[in-house]
Amino acid sequence: AVVSTQSTGEAGCDCFLFQLETVTDEEAKTLVGKIKEAGMKAGVALSQECEVSRLEGLVKDVDLVHISCGDPCHDDVPFNPEMLEKVAATRKMHKKILIEIEGNVTSDDVMGAVKKGANLFVSGYKGEKPDKEFLAMRQIINKIRMGL
Repeated sequence: AVVSTQSTGEAGCDCFLFQLETVTDEEAKTLVGKIKEAGMKAGVALSQECEVSRLEGLVKDVDLVHISCGDPCHDDVPFNPEMLEKVAATRKMHKKILIEIEGNVTSDDVMGAVKKGANLFVSGYKGEKPDKEFLAMRQIINKIRMGL
């Protein structure tokens, strides 16, 4: 489906992400330009299969890189710590960009992700005792905020 960046921006969207592997490098640059013209922040999402090298030449133009580290739709697909190397490579390309990870991220994964350069996390814990997991996540986030 084709989505109009202009109508999306007019509808109040402030950030527009697209899957990088679904477009060519030239199409990605054009799309980022259209997103910015519509007054939104631009972001790209990388699946586990998408090579981080696709960001070269584009990373300086986007505001956010989203890296899939698992399959949030399937509990049986665990967080893949190998994807943190994509985080580190992205951080090396751009020191100040927002890097978001998602895909069965738990409190056990967050500190390692922060050390590699991630600074946004999507966590939809579906296991047992979600209150305990969310408390652990909150404690880790507080430690990070305090610089520990």
